[in-house]
Amino acid sequence: MSGAAEGVSAFTVGATEVRIVTDCADDISAIVQAEERVVRRLVELGVWPHETVTLFVLDDLGPLVGQLARTHRMVADDLLRLPQRPMVNLYDPRHAMECFVFVNRQIMTAEGYWGDSLAAEGLLAHEHAHPLSEAPATAAARTFKVEAEGPAALAPLAAQLGQTLSTGAVTELLANAFCLSTGFDEALKHLDRITLHRAVSNLPQRAELERRADAAVAAGTLPAEEHRPLLRLADAQVSLPFALEVIPFVQAGLSTEACELEALLVDDLMSRMAPEVTDIYRDLRARFLRLRPDWSSEALAAWCTDILTRLSAFLSEGGARLTLRLASVRAAPNAQSLP
Repeated sequence: MSGAAEGVSAFTVGATEVRIVTDCADDISAIVQAEERVVRRLVELGVWPHETVTLFVLDDLGPLVGQLARTHRMVADDLLRLPQRPMVNLYDPRHAMECFVFVNRQIMTAEGYWGDSLAAEGLLAHEHAHPLSEAPATAAARTFKVEAEGPAALAPLAAQLGQTLSTGAVTELLANAFCLSTGFDEALKHLDRITLHRAVSNLPQRAELERRADAAVAAGTLPAEEHRPLLRLADAQVSLPFALEVIPFVQAGLSTEACELEALLVDDLMSRMAPEVTDIYRDLRARFLRLRPDWSSEALAAWCTDILTRLSAFLSEGGARLTLRLASVRAAPNAQSLP
């Protein structure tokens, strides 16, 4: 971020240098301390490949979008969502010597993470886990994208959801599993609790969405057959990605933590939605448990297609048809994780 830095510092852990660059006037010590704990633990476990980490703690990530667009390090959809991300790790899986972690102060503050060192530890552990949990399945996932067919107002959102819960689920599930296997269960659970509680506190917004959808149908600006898929899509966007947080605790045998998080998800969040949301969650839960890091492209494609078929049926029931399908893309030369 040329010209943006107000402070530059560094510390070392073993043979690794961690460089800190910031343009924040706020105290960033909670982030820096959390980064040191994460790096130190991974170095001590012998699973740390990087010689250099550059940690950018920035007031917001908006200015980063133009820079990444010029260097072609991220696809357009990811660039559009970047300013809303609390943190992102950019890395090239072919070259494990370095990585670049960007922290978004504005979003960290809005989501209740700023100043919370344990939440920062969970986020940083997750971001660093992405390059460290690379596997044949993650490489295969990069060769696919999700396309959606249906009403123009809903199809792009449905495709994004399908991507999150199929090809995108691979990196998230494996990264979270890596975090738990390396001892970051307390930090990850703390982070998930914050996020789930915030989702529950935002539930009154769903009633407002339904009221507006009803009014749009009455006014003729929303086709009646799109009303139900719109609400189902909204419910799914809010709730179903949390499966990617719960399932790794189940797989790691952390049953107490898994039950606590699942109770928040199912009893406090999904219970306010249509019963079918819980049903599709159970379907996805079973499929997420089957994911294996050594899967080939063929095995992964079959897994993703099964998920997309079930999501299509869920979104379309009782309304306009939304069809999600898997398509092939050329593998990107660089890769990055998005939390």
